[in-house]
Amino acid sequence: MKFTLLFFLLLPPLLAADTLRFSRQQDDGQTHFHYNFSVAGQPQQLNFSVAQTTLSNHFRQFRRFQANVLQQYLWRDLQLHMAKYPNARLQRQPDSNALRYQIVSADKTQLPQLQQELTRLTAERSQFYLQQAYYYQLSLPWSGPVIVPDHQRLMQDSLNDLLPVATALHDQLVNTAARDTLVYISSWLQQLPYQDLSDRQNSTGSTFNPPLRVLQENRGDCDSKTVLLAALIRMLLPDVKLAIVYLPQHAMLAVQLPGSAADEKVIIEGKEYLLADPTGPALLPPGQISQRYIMYTRSGQFGYRLL
Repeated sequence: MKFTLLFFLLLPPLLAADTLRFSRQQDDGQTHFHYNFSVAGQPQQLNFSVAQTTLSNHFRQFRRFQANVLQQYLWRDLQLHMAKYPNARLQRQPDSNALRYQIVSADKTQLPQLQQELTRLTAERSQFYLQQAYYYQLSLPWSGPVIVPDHQRLMQDSLNDLLPVATALHDQLVNTAARDTLVYISSWLQQLPYQDLSDRQNSTGSTFNPPLRVLQENRGDCDSKTVLLAALIRMLLPDVKLAIVYLPQHAMLAVQLPGSAADEKVIIEGKEYLLADPTGPALLPPGQISQRYIMYTRSGQFGYRLL
């Protein structure tokens, strides 16, 4: 079994974002976040505080995906299963990139059944281990199966930790229309600095940062910012349906809000979704995305997952 890890890389911006000013202080077990930024050219301020214990415990267990570790776990499980068959054994085949083996049995008629059992066990245990580590196997039109962070669970399990952020945004955006709320949050996140990939480009792991870690480090890549945006929209606009859209080397949010003919949209399971890309630094409002991705979204050549 071979596993491919999907990377979401950041490409050079088309437009320069406004300069965000950010400061952070700590006292009495709280970390205080202060932002000055702009939305549609208008200056904005956003302040909130998060308990330091919440920051330190936020997805502490999340680590980069390592295919060789998963293969070790699966090999152990397969061998334990084969122990039930005294007349058969497994021989592992050399391959640093995949788990390959051969079934050796004195009873040749037993081989099809054993192979079926091991194939089913491999699929079940792979799903289990990926779920434990907050990863997910997704099939994409251009690459087939890939391993990505489990963005849906990471978003859902972040909601409680993000409550102070959502509360501060609610106070700022009370009585604001749904689309304007999306504009405000997306513009703020676009102005957070890029995740620095200089030390990770040769890594075999993911560059994903869970939502609070994006704020704590004041930087994030495309899927990190998209999950943070999705979580905040889920809390502020709970009735709005969301999906994460996967494109080659990129990810963005799809939001089921009314749009105009000029807006960039996608059809997901028969429903129209407005596209919103919080990556930045280009200040693209909801309904606008980079030209390099339009050919994929308009032709339906994208992956997605409902959130």
